[in-house]
Amino acid sequence: MRMVQGTGRGRSSLVGAMVWGRNDRLVRVSVASSAADKTYAVEDAFELEMSTRVLSLDESAQWLMMIAENEGVDHPHLSRAAMSRSLLGLAFVDEWCITVRKKKPSQLLLLHEMAHLVCANQGHGREFRTQVVTYLRRYISLTHALRLHELFVGAGLTIEPFASTK
Repeated sequence: MRMVQGTGRGRSSLVGAMVWGRNDRLVRVSVASSAADKTYAVEDAFELEMSTRVLSLDESAQWLMMIAENEGVDHPHLSRAAMSRSLLGLAFVDEWCITVRKKKPSQLLLLHEMAHLVCANQGHGREFRTQVVTYLRRYISLTHALRLHELFVGAGLTIEPFASTK
C-alpha cells in the first residue's frame, strides 16, 4: 500500500479562527488556506457539536458493507494501521480500501473515507462535500446532514444546495 495514493481525513491546524456559538457552547473552527483544511475544520467542529457513533472495527466493516450494497458499489476493505497522529483515516481508491488509526472510528470518519472512494474528483471539493452530506442524510439523520451543510456554507465552502430527499 503506497501512502501517496491515499486521500485522508486529518485534523485541522489552527491558522485563524471563526467562532460559532450554539447552546452557550463555542466551537472553534479553523480558517485555513486549503479546501481540505477548511473541510477538516468544519468536520471537527461538527463532531464536537453533533457527534456520530463510534463503532468497533467489525461493526464498521459491516456498516460499510451495508452502505456499499445500498449504493451499488463494491464494499471496501477496512483495516487499522499505525499512522501519524494528524491522520484519522485514509481511503485508497486503487485498492478500494479504507484504513483507520483508531480501533473505534466514528461514523463521520467512515462516511468521509467512503466519499473519497466514490467521488470521481479526488480531494475535498464541492463533489466530495456534497457526497459526505448525502451519506449523512441517508445513513445517520436529516438533522446531522442539514447541520453539516450549514457549517460548510458558513465556512465559505462550496456545496450543492441541500436536498432532504437525496
